[in-house]
Amino acid sequence: MIQGPSCKLEDKNKACCSSEKTSAEEFSISKHWDQAYIQSPEEKLGWYEDDFSPSFRLINQCQLDENDSILLVGSGSSRLPDQLLDKRSFELWVFDISEVALQEVKTRLGERINYRVGDILSSDTLDGIPSVHLWFDRAVMHFFMEESEQTTYFRNLKEKVKPGGYVIFAEFHLSGADKCSGLPVFRYDEKMYQERLGDEFVLLDSFLHTYYMPSGQERPYSYALFRRTNTKNNFGIYNP
Repeated sequence: MIQGPSCKLEDKNKACCSSEKTSAEEFSISKHWDQAYIQSPEEKLGWYEDDFSPSFRLINQCQLDENDSILLVGSGSSRLPDQLLDKRSFELWVFDISEVALQEVKTRLGERINYRVGDILSSDTLDGIPSVHLWFDRAVMHFFMEESEQTTYFRNLKEKVKPGGYVIFAEFHLSGADKCSGLPVFRYDEKMYQERLGDEFVLLDSFLHTYYMPSGQERPYSYALFRRTNTKNNFGIYNP
């Protein structure tokens, strides 16, 4: 497996792990998620998964090769990295604002993957992470309520996804709850993803999935897979 410059969790104050945001608000968000992981066992978290078939329905459509780079945005303590490594040797990056969550993953997987603690809206947090073949986001983007946050998110995404690479979203659907873990969410469908990605990304598949929380409550998610087109023409537009 190709090894990137893994960002050690204990190095969170170094440049690669620091965030442009230093406000009390940003600190409280990271503390909010740290506390969520401290206070509840993994299998009781409201976003816990033991069935990854919705994700793999889309991942299996990506033409990924051995050692291709994958960025799992806001992966928390998810077992998806374990599942991916069981299938193939990827250059895998797990990214989350909660150091507590990523420490749980590191306890399981050690140095087999790369870790990054930080705010996905901060461009310097992505420094050192290579351009990726797959950007995977389950239940992170929907926390960005402001247009400025959404603009920054998609700018950072476009700076990291390779031409010909893939993007997978799984966010709260328009018909779903308006809060997650006590925080407001911005709900989506595949048309809204497309509007924000632009014409250089082509929709390959999308579906509505009903996720059942450990409490038994239903949460409809909008899943979608996009592929970035390969090249730009003379007018600066991406071609398939």
